[in-house]
Amino acid sequence: MSKKNPIVGAILGFFIFGIFYADTTKRGITAFIGLMLASFATAYFVGSVGSTIVAFVGAYLGYSWCKERNDAIDAGALEKK
Repeated sequence: MSKKNPIVGAILGFFIFGIFYADTTKRGITAFIGLMLASFATAYFVGSVGSTIVAFVGAYLGYSWCKERNDAIDAGALEKK
């Protein structure tokens, strides 16, 4: 497994695509669906400010999941390719 750049994960995460970049497909799809539902719900009930908050949550997840992956690679839990 190759290391991922956390900054790229955060930037893509702001647009929710960093979740796929940062982690496995199953975890990424689950988070993507959850963030999309949360985004639509907050936009409907709260307004566009709520959707912006969800976008920042996606950026945080993209960044933190890349860091977790890189730490696991450094610790030898994941194989390097």
